[in-house]
Amino acid sequence: MKNLNRLAAVASGREPADVVYHGATVLNVFTREWEHKDIYVSGAYIAAMAEPDTYKALKQVDVTGKWIVPGFIDGHVHIESSMVLPGEFTRAVVRHGTTAVIADSHEIANVLGPDAVRFMIHQSENAAADVYFMVPSCVPATNFEHTGGVISVADIAAILKMPRVIGLGEMMNYPGIIGGDTGTIDKLSTTFSLKGEDAVIDGHAPLVTGSSLQAYRAVGIRTDHECHTFSEAAEKVRNGMYILIRQGSSARDLELIVPELAKSSLPLRKFCFCTDDKNIADIMREGSIDSNIRNAIKLGMRPEDAYTIASLNTAECYHLADTGALCAGFKADFVVLGDCTSVAIESVIKSGRSPAVDKACTVDIPQTRGGTEAEDLLYRACHSIHVDEQSVTEALFKDDVSPAFDKYAIQIHQGSLNTQKYTLKPGEAAAGLKDGTLCRLAVIERHTGTGCHAMAVLRGYGLTHGAIAMSIGHDSHNIICAGITPADMTFAVRRLCAIGGGIVIADGGKVLAELALPVAGLMSNGRAEDVKAAHDALLPSARTLGIFEYIEPFVTLSFLALPVIPELRLTDTGLFDVSGWSFLK
Repeated sequence: MKNLNRLAAVASGREPADVVYHGATVLNVFTREWEHKDIYVSGAYIAAMAEPDTYKALKQVDVTGKWIVPGFIDGHVHIESSMVLPGEFTRAVVRHGTTAVIADSHEIANVLGPDAVRFMIHQSENAAADVYFMVPSCVPATNFEHTGGVISVADIAAILKMPRVIGLGEMMNYPGIIGGDTGTIDKLSTTFSLKGEDAVIDGHAPLVTGSSLQAYRAVGIRTDHECHTFSEAAEKVRNGMYILIRQGSSARDLELIVPELAKSSLPLRKFCFCTDDKNIADIMREGSIDSNIRNAIKLGMRPEDAYTIASLNTAECYHLADTGALCAGFKADFVVLGDCTSVAIESVIKSGRSPAVDKACTVDIPQTRGGTEAEDLLYRACHSIHVDEQSVTEALFKDDVSPAFDKYAIQIHQGSLNTQKYTLKPGEAAAGLKDGTLCRLAVIERHTGTGCHAMAVLRGYGLTHGAIAMSIGHDSHNIICAGITPADMTFAVRRLCAIGGGIVIADGGKVLAELALPVAGLMSNGRAEDVKAAHDALLPSARTLGIFEYIEPFVTLSFLALPVIPELRLTDTGLFDVSGWSFLK
């Protein structure tokens, strides 16, 4: 909490500041001008921005010749996709200047239901960066799959009252909004009733335009992070929406939007940056929001514009008070740069001090139910694979498991999450599995032990032998496995169950590489550095199975079970035609 008396005393010159950062060129994001100002800090806040030697301070930090900008804010991120817990995630991103994130716990909510947000709040209590939460709005994404939890309108109302929960997460069910589905719109009404008419509701509306966009915007959707062209972003901005320009591990929209944005007359204040889904290896290798800024500058955006988009714009979009600018009364969250064009980060200040990033934020996997809410939630999260290893047999992966197995294949393409429905000729399925043009794909329910499972044929993946099994299968996060023979698939899935979830690459009854993610089957309980090392070993092993060089094996596989992305998907209940909104038989 702010010490208002102390801040007023320092700003008026009656008391010395705790510390002054002296000599830097500082960005004023309100005017997008560089100024020669000293930053006077009291506690966790900035007391004053002033000319050198205007005020006294107990300590001086000489940053002569440096550049200082506000701390970066990630406007939309699924921390679970980093594959580490919030403590390790923030420990990694704060090194890259990200001092606050807007997290949507949509992924883990499909495993734990409404308790997922409580779990993530507990895990982020002592995080190195500020973590704010949006309530997952679409759990499950559809009724065509089994998940580990459901978030109802009543759950949304309860979660909105939790600490650091600021709005409603990405509303993926845009058909429900456009079509006037009462249950879907009730989620929005509940948010407005509890958070006020200016409540933040995140959008997720790829290719929604014209009258459909008017309906989507009319109900109060505030943001969208699914724009893949500048024209799509421009139409949404002209309708008052904020556009979150994404640069994640898979979806990278900067090059599609920034070059034209830098030359346009569109208001920059309606743009923010986000990472959405970015694994810890990519975060540690290329950065967090600093990567968005760095690449935006390379694509023609002025540095001062890029830094403003990364800070003030996001703070204003999400109503983060006293955040996102270097200003008296604002949080002392800022980044010291050796060079502003290359985003050369030299140090980061969070709440007036250097964040603690040297000590790992790991947790032990509990073997028994705990007494406190936090301990009990951790136990549940770490025991989320409810599939008996002995029930996983070769029979699960036989050709006759699903009726459409020899009729259709899921066709994948380079650089796209969209798939196509490929009609198989008689005998083509069997022949393709032999010559490597096709492979088997299976999805197995893993949340409640229903035994539901389905099979399909995958085309364009490249796998010619072995198998890859994962507990990351958006959005339901059932077990998904690609392989050639039932024997290899059985071995890989059994190993996946044994390690409590994650990613397993196997061939000939041997594990080639694996990454254990025992927390909800999505995150590690260990150090970010160790997860990165294990993750880096996965890709070379996957390539030995024949997967095409232009295909990212794991992200591609993880989205093949999401029945809201066209055209063909496989859930634990069958092969689903998204365009026809029905199962194939």
